[in-house]
Amino acid sequence: MTVEAFQNQLLGYKAILGALEDLTRDICVNCISLEAAKTRVEKGLRNLAKDIEAESIPCTETKGNLKNRIDALSKATDELNIAEDTFCQKTAGVCKMGAACFTTSAVDSLKLVPGA
Repeated sequence: MTVEAFQNQLLGYKAILGALEDLTRDICVNCISLEAAKTRVEKGLRNLAKDIEAESIPCTETKGNLKNRIDALSKATDELNIAEDTFCQKTAGVCKMGAACFTTSAVDSLKLVPGA
């Protein structure tokens, strides 16, 4: 895979993480889907880090830069403010978003990121 492909994947993760950060601050604070989303992003970033490590990227500085970006995204993922007691707000009948789950949809966007 090319360096540009890895950079594009990181941009995709950054966008999805931004969406999750917004959801944790507002409408989905107690949503159990945030826990699953966080786990999925963490796993994806770990896999991306492994892929970068396995790839023969000619410039070690470039490889280090990619790793640093993954570390920053991983740290931001760890810092997502998810309530200790979460539940499915739809099942409880208190979801404000209606038929669709914003959290699930945000994480489903990872399918649009090549290799994620």
